[in-house]
Amino acid sequence: MKLPEYPRYKDSGFEWLGKVPEHWEVTRLKRIATVMPSNVDKKAYEHEALVRLCNYTDVYYNDLITDEMNFMEATASPEQIARFSLREADTIITKDSETPDDIARSAYVTRDLPGIVCGYHLAIIRPSRKGVGAFLKWVFDARFTRSVVEVGANGLTRYGLSQHTLDNIPVACPSREEQTDIARFITNANAQIDSLISRQKRLISLLNEKRQTVITRAVTVGLNTGKRMKPSGIHWLGDVPTHWNVHRIAMLYKEINEPGNDELPFLRVSIHDGVSDRQLGDEELGRKVNRSEDSSKYKRVAPGDLVYNMMRAWQGGFGTVMVPGQISPAYVVARPKSNFSSRFIELLLRTPQAIEEIRCRSYGVADFRLRLYWDNFKNIRVALPPESEQAEILAHIERLERKFNDLIEKATISIATLQERRSALISAAVTGKIDVRSLATSEAA
Repeated sequence: MKLPEYPRYKDSGFEWLGKVPEHWEVTRLKRIATVMPSNVDKKAYEHEALVRLCNYTDVYYNDLITDEMNFMEATASPEQIARFSLREADTIITKDSETPDDIARSAYVTRDLPGIVCGYHLAIIRPSRKGVGAFLKWVFDARFTRSVVEVGANGLTRYGLSQHTLDNIPVACPSREEQTDIARFITNANAQIDSLISRQKRLISLLNEKRQTVITRAVTVGLNTGKRMKPSGIHWLGDVPTHWNVHRIAMLYKEINEPGNDELPFLRVSIHDGVSDRQLGDEELGRKVNRSEDSSKYKRVAPGDLVYNMMRAWQGGFGTVMVPGQISPAYVVARPKSNFSSRFIELLLRTPQAIEEIRCRSYGVADFRLRLYWDNFKNIRVALPPESEQAEILAHIERLERKFNDLIEKATISIATLQERRSALISAAVTGKIDVRSLATSEAA
């Protein structure tokens, strides 16, 4: 459906805005709102009043700021409380960040929130008589505003927006009534798009759950449900087919600590996807590997090796090596003693029940400090089918994973398309590329 346009347009004078409706005013943000960067930090002072602090993450991860959110406690002076307490129609934006594209992320305040104060690294955009708060919220979500703030951000390791830059962000401004219509139209359209995105995300979640269920069943009981079963003697595994054999990891693998060298590629390792056959690129190496370090500190790996991250094993951080290379010293390398599939063992150790067993065998005072040492890992027992059946099971899983991945990819593409549509719709509405007045009126009715 083609959306209606205004009858006449004029040049805005700004490349980012392009043409705007003839009856709109092109102005600066400071003409329709008061911009107030906050100076309230997280520290608590005895002589100040206790408040709840709206922090950077509260804004970055939410579109709305409400009283039900879990704000941290802090203190503020009477002057700060008077100036930076959140009011209805305020838009709160991130003022500083490590990258320019994370600046000016916005969240809207739907009603007065006494006792909740805007924190440091944030700024309040408070509408004046010419501005409508809900409209200004969507202005900060528009593409042209993102372009303006990214260009205007200053810094080297941390970027920020000055008061002058914020005050002078160009805004295409219609009447208050029309701002209200635009805000209503975008809010309704956004809710519909969010609903569609939520459905796709739910589909992806269900597909991942189904995939894990299929894999777990295949590597714990096989493909033929009619086979006779026997107790495995492994409490987390239960019954297995009678022809499967139970082994300790120590009978299947030996720990290897071969030093790396400058000729070996650094392999990609993920706790979610295991070991990739693609080496780290130059940019990734720059972030993860200090090239001046002696490569002998890294561990050499060979195809078929099973590796795991000592600190992430309890999250399923196992992988099978596919090509020769070297990996981080944070990983344990286990080399097979005979012919069997490490990929089968990897998938078995990624099952929910195996992960719980690994958690029990790991040492640490908290989850993020848990470590699985070789001496504990080697005593884990697993059940293996014959080598030919391992290959059959893995081929079956590979076929199913291709189908699951295809469906997940389609859902992911749908989400990206919907997000792009939302971004385009917001930008078009707040710059006057579509006339939403009749649309907003009909939707309100």
